Amino acid sequence: MITSLTLTDFRSYASARLELASGPVVLHGPNGAGKTNLLEAISLLTPGKGLRGATAAEMGRREPGEAVGRAWAVMVELDDETRLGTGVQTAGAARRIVRIDGETAQPGRLLDYLRPVWATPEQDRLFSDARAERLKFFDRLVFAADPDHAAAVSAYEKALRERLRLLNDAQDGREADPVWLDALEARLGEGVVRAALGLSLLATTSPAAATPAPAPAQAFSSENTVAR
Repeated sequence: MITSLTLTDFRSYASARLELASGPVVLHGPNGAGKTNLLEAISLLTPGKGLRGATAAEMGRREPGEAVGRAWAVMVELDDETRLGTGVQTAGAARRIVRIDGETAQPGRLLDYLRPVWATPEQDRLFSDARAERLKFFDRLVFAADPDHAAAVSAYEKALRERLRLLNDAQDGREADPVWLDALEARLGEGVVRAALGLSLLATTSPAAATPAPAPAQAFSSENTVAR
């Protein structure tokens, strides 16, 4: 659980620090006050580009007349006192670095500590657009509670791509290796079973599946409570 969030020269914040209690947190304030910036900061503590899909160079705070964003940093502290951080060390840098307890780390290691999931207004067509996008979203939801689910889905998708490549080769006149094809079919079946088992176990064992969402434990105004 995140117990504090600290920002330095990130987006609209010169500096900010939030001390967080356990339970849901509400951010409120007018449009443009910086609420989404706080959520984006947390979303960066996972591999990828975060909820806005922005580049690292776009995230640094700019004063009038500055051509590029400043060096910036985001850090959270967890309830076990682990510190997770990310940012860039030079203005306008294109790649951000990740640190765990002050030591440089691979982005994938963040998943050992946090697995955030988000839904944004830009995703409002999620349930009316292509089915594939909904499936990806549901996979992320399950992965947040069961990291092994990601490995099952990844193995399934890899086998599916290899099978498609074999079938395309056969259409081009090259004979597909039946032994290889059988092996891929077996891997596809294993991946489906593993993913389905994970989903069923999660549905029956997760307390969240049967517990109503609790009331907010804290509320922050992005105009008044957060130092900017």
